[in-house]
This record gives sequence, structure tokens and C-alpha cells, in this order.
Amino acid sequence: MTALRLVALDLSLAATGVAATHNHHGEAGLLARTVHTARTAHGATDMDHVRVNAVLRDVAAAVKCRPDLVVIEWLPLFDGKGATSLRLAELHGVVKHWLHHQGLTYVDVHPPEVKTWATGKGSANKKQVQEAITATYGRLLHIDGHDQADAVALLTLAQAAYGQPLATVTAHQRRALGNVKWPTLATEAGPVVPV
Repeated sequence: MTALRLVALDLSLAATGVAATHNHHGEAGLLARTVHTARTAHGATDMDHVRVNAVLRDVAAAVKCRPDLVVIEWLPLFDGKGATSLRLAELHGVVKHWLHHQGLTYVDVHPPEVKTWATGKGSANKKQVQEAITATYGRLLHIDGHDQADAVALLTLAQAAYGQPLATVTAHQRRALGNVKWPTLATEAGPVVPV
């Protein structure tokens, strides 16, 4: 089986984590990075177009490799932070609409599945996820911070879903895999179904 081209996104207006199996030229090689953006909107109710554009520019660069699938961590649940939830939902909407317009397939993965994949616990904190992902995949690529760790978790989860795991898949990881609705992928070599 040909290695799938995958891009994973932990979307954020402050620090978006990006992981991929190929660079923007389409050359194979694992990578992870963080897109840092500074707040530019002046009010809590203002959509921060500058930051949304900065994230979208980096997403556009990441998907130049024409990935078979873009894996996105679904919106986290916030308590009492309506403006934060709204701004993040706006970012998700913009990015997902743009991906759709580009003809790229994407899938949402809920945060508890990312945490279960990484640690075995759907309630793990960011530090626990980063430590677990670094321990498992840090020999393959540099993981700098929890945003990149979440993106690498998404990437490796998708690789395993399509039969291309980078490490042995554990029982708790199989649980996480089974809780995601993985699409059948239309690749140059033909359809690829999740295992």
C-alpha cells in the first residue's frame, strides 16, 4: 500500500498545531509545527480576521501536498467562555469550508478520542498527552508543545485507522479508532477504506 498523504490540525486562534506525513512539495517525511498568531481584534465580539487569515495561510501551505485526508480536532468544550467558543467555531467553519472548496476530504476527531489515543484516558490533560505522544513518537520527529502533540496524535491516529501505524496499536487506541467515523478515501491508487 502506498503511504497516505495526511495533514492533521489542532486549530486555535493563538497556536495552531500542524502535523503532516509530507511537506508542501509532496516529499515524504513526518513534520510538526505550530502557527503562533497574536490577537489583533479589539473587542471580545470582534472576529479576528487577521488571525483567521494567518491560520488559513498556514493550512493552505500544509495542504499543498494534496493530502488524501485532513484530520481536525473537533471543538473543545468551554465552560463560561462564550466568546472564545464562538471565535474558535468561526475559525473551524472558515477552514473547513475552504478545505471543502479545495476538494479536500476532512474528518473531525473529538478531543476525548485524541486523549484516549495518546494516553488511554479520555480526560487526560494537555501535559499528559504531550508526554505520551513524545514518548511514543518523539524518536520519529520533534514535538514542541501541546499543540504539536495534539496534531501528531491526530496524524498517528489516522495513520493507524488506514493500516499504516507508526507504533504498535494498543487496546485503548483501538477503542479511540473505533469511535471516529473514518471516510473511505479516494486516492490515485484507488479507494482506501479504514481498517
